[in-house]
Amino acid sequence: MAKKAKRSKAKKAKAKAKSKAKAKTKKAAKKAKKAKKKARRTVLYSSKGKKLYAVRDKTGKFKDIQSYQRAHSMDMKRKSKAEVEAVPATPATAEPAVSSEPPKAM
Repeated sequence: MAKKAKRSKAKKAKAKAKSKAKAKTKKAAKKAKKAKKKARRTVLYSSKGKKLYAVRDKTGKFKDIQSYQRAHSMDMKRKSKAEVEAVPATPATAEPAVSSEPPKAM
C-alpha cells in the first residue's frame, strides 16, 4: 500500500511540474506577442473638426498626436519593405544615356 501512495505522489509531482512548464511557455509566448504588437493610432477630432491620429506608448500615454492629413501623406511617401526589395535601387547621380550620333533632321 505504501508503494502505491509513493507512486501516486510521484505522478502528481511530475504532472504539476509539467503544467508549470506549460504555463511558463504560454507566458513567454504571450509576452513575445505583446512585444511584436505595432503601435496603433487612435482617431480623434480637434475642436475645429480636423481628424487627428494619436499614437500611444506601452504605458498608454500619448506619445504623438498628428493630423490625419500629414500622417497619411507620410505613409504614402514611405515605402514598404516589400516595395524596396522588389525594385532594385537606382543611383540618383546616374546620367541618362546619350547617343554619340547627332539628331536627324526631318
